[in-house]
Amino acid sequence: MTTARELEPRVPRCRPQLTWTDAAGSHALELAETRTAGSAVHCELVVADKAVSRLHFELDPQPDGLWVRDLGSRNGTYVNGVKIVEARVPAGSVIRVGTTDMTVAYGNPEPMADPQGDEQVSFGGLEGWSASMRDVFRTLSTLAKSESSIIIEGEPGTGKKALARAIHDASSRAGQPFVVVECAGLPNQSEIAEALEEALGSAEGGTLVLDAPAELPLAVQRELTPPLDAKAFRVIVTTQRDLRRLVNQGAFRENLYFRIAGATVRVPPLRARQGDLVPLLERFLGDQAALATPNLLADLERLPWMGNVRELELYAERLRSGDLVRAVATAHLDAVDFDDFRSVRHAEGELGTMEAPTLPTLLGSEPPAADIGRMLPIALEPWFLIGFKEFRERWIDLGEREYLRRLMLRTSRSSSAASREAGLERTYLYRLIKKHGV
Repeated sequence: MTTARELEPRVPRCRPQLTWTDAAGSHALELAETRTAGSAVHCELVVADKAVSRLHFELDPQPDGLWVRDLGSRNGTYVNGVKIVEARVPAGSVIRVGTTDMTVAYGNPEPMADPQGDEQVSFGGLEGWSASMRDVFRTLSTLAKSESSIIIEGEPGTGKKALARAIHDASSRAGQPFVVVECAGLPNQSEIAEALEEALGSAEGGTLVLDAPAELPLAVQRELTPPLDAKAFRVIVTTQRDLRRLVNQGAFRENLYFRIAGATVRVPPLRARQGDLVPLLERFLGDQAALATPNLLADLERLPWMGNVRELELYAERLRSGDLVRAVATAHLDAVDFDDFRSVRHAEGELGTMEAPTLPTLLGSEPPAADIGRMLPIALEPWFLIGFKEFRERWIDLGEREYLRRLMLRTSRSSSAASREAGLERTYLYRLIKKHGV
């Protein structure tokens, strides 16, 4: 089996160096890790400038350079005079936030550790061979030994709750209570306080996991802060949304954010984990791993896997059960045109082919709404159990991303042709493409 180590060469991490002058004086900093920057005194990098938002931007040193991301700040973030949402910063560039200019330079690359000694392909019950997942496992293994609160951020199906459990089991609190509060599933507001109080009491001495805390009303968020200050338990937050942006929007309380943001770990989506899909699918298939033929794998690796590892596992279950057409439909309905999907070959090789059914064949010319619902990818099922506002945001985001992907494919990535076909101004089309990473 080809591993991610063979596919993904290890590149020395750059060492970005920042210099700037603000109201507090002159500063010089070498960045070794991701930092949240803003004017709030609890930020990991504080910029003393009244024109800078409390949580203004993120600085993320990667092997290919320093990446800067705006966090929905009120005055924006600029690189060399250009307003950005996210950008890689070349050496000698200037990042402007508020009235402060930060100059970026690069030092010598850090020496890489011995690959054999740097290896960690599992944590708890989760596995990953890509460099990004090995980084996550190493970071969480270290954090598990501390008492720091942790935010685990990632898309649906990336294993956030399983990682939270693994942290608990690897910590000094193992054996103590492990309590998960599904904030999005709490009852009406009058009963939320009572439900939270019960959960907080049950978690004493152990670990409290707050899943999707952004779903809590602001009044409840305020009441939640004092119990967290008491530190009777460790707090781990799992979230699909960037809480810093919500703070800037006034949708999440800043004091609560800083009480839970001892460390933030982002779990990459499956589509960004180069080399992980094949070994994970083979493990899910078990003794039927031969079903993962080269032709099938080539098609699967082109999919976005919006449901991530959870969707891949469900796909493998259907493949194992022999429900091949259903498996193909589940994996492809939100990703490719059915009539573009060539064929799925039998595990034995060229014994035959079975073409995936087209959408009209599956749904009929005028399908009942219930039938359409049954044809939705199974990974989307949890979306229908969350608050309507978040459901709508996710649904629109998914639809926009897939629309743009197909639009750019049809127009061979010609922005002029795409803007004409979609009826969009070209500048707005650019913003959408940047937003969705298409």
